[in-house]
Amino acid sequence: MAEDDPQERKRGTGARFVYDTLRDEILNLVLQPGEPIDEISLADRLSMSRTPIREALVRLAGDGLVTLLPNRSTVVSQIDFPNLHHFFDALTLMYRVTTRLAAQFHDAADLAEIRARQAAFAKVVLAGDTNGMIQLNRDFHVAIAEAGRNPYYLQLLAPAGRGAAHPAPVLLPDLRTAPAASVYTGT
Repeated sequence: MAEDDPQERKRGTGARFVYDTLRDEILNLVLQPGEPIDEISLADRLSMSRTPIREALVRLAGDGLVTLLPNRSTVVSQIDFPNLHHFFDALTLMYRVTTRLAAQFHDAADLAEIRARQAAFAKVVLAGDTNGMIQLNRDFHVAIAEAGRNPYYLQLLAPAGRGAAHPAPVLLPDLRTAPAASVYTGT
């Protein structure tokens, strides 16, 4: 790549780029549960060697987002439906704590950001944009956690280096079957 190429990455950032790319694709259901991940085609698609691909896959496996199979192949992890309610129970409790902290420590700029993210969420709900709903719901809860000023909760919702992108690793069910009217839009 040319030196002035905006796609150029600093040495050692390839695995992070692959991790972020695959994590986004998995959490947004671009890569479906059970779908195989081919290292060679991924290396071609992302224009890099297989070493950062392997490093990212090991990290994603540690997060539970992919499964490394004995024959060196990798698949997107299945959704654990029988235990999914445990995740939602924990998430609900975390949201309650971050909301309480935000109520205690927020400032006017925090409230403006939370309201802006809620308004953006309402628009994608009305548009029926499932991926937008997932992303903007995360962003909304990250804004609340930011207002709470507790770095540990913020780290759970937006891991280091990702900004306000994703909560702790989890695969959510396909929300396309959920009626839009069941989603609170604040209106």
